[in-house]
Amino acid sequence: MQKNYKTISIKQVSLFLSMLLLLFCQFSCSLFNSKEKGVFKRSVTKAKIYFVKSTGKDDISLVPITRRISSDDSPIDATLGELFLGPTKKEQLKGLMSEIPEGTRLIKSEVSDDEIVVDLSSQFVTGGGSAAVQLKYLQLYKTLNDIAPDKKIFLHVDGKPIKTIGGEGLEVTQPIMIINDYTEKYEKTENLQP
Repeated sequence: MQKNYKTISIKQVSLFLSMLLLLFCQFSCSLFNSKEKGVFKRSVTKAKIYFVKSTGKDDISLVPITRRISSDDSPIDATLGELFLGPTKKEQLKGLMSEIPEGTRLIKSEVSDDEIVVDLSSQFVTGGGSAAVQLKYLQLYKTLNDIAPDKKIFLHVDGKPIKTIGGEGLEVTQPIMIINDYTEKYEKTENLQP
């Protein structure tokens, strides 16, 4: 039995490779254009974070701010990331500030059905007088409580549960809970937007 072999010319191979190259270029260009038009943009959701605003000589308020975060990330990680960045320039012009020390970062968060464990860097527990310590605690608590109102929140620093915050030693219970000193007296409910 004799086998029939077809010979392929160099022209045919060149033509085939040219067509492949053309298809590849068309696909690459359409992919690039899709990215430019936003087809591959990350989906976005909103989160509420809390900053501090002086409203008078001795009056300080907690003010909720809505920020856009990626819904592709963990809501806790993304929201705390925004909280730790502090107020934007526009928000600062409106008098907003943060009592959370600069450089504070989230080490990790663990979420179960009924609990959240948040592990922060040691910057969180540094500095501040009694009022500043209470306010930074409330900023963190209120922000986390808005994300997961039905979960118990446990606060760790550098991998260990904490018992106090700051030089004057605000006592911290585990799970953390609301403290009444500043919340009832100073908290504002209006939503200030940049």
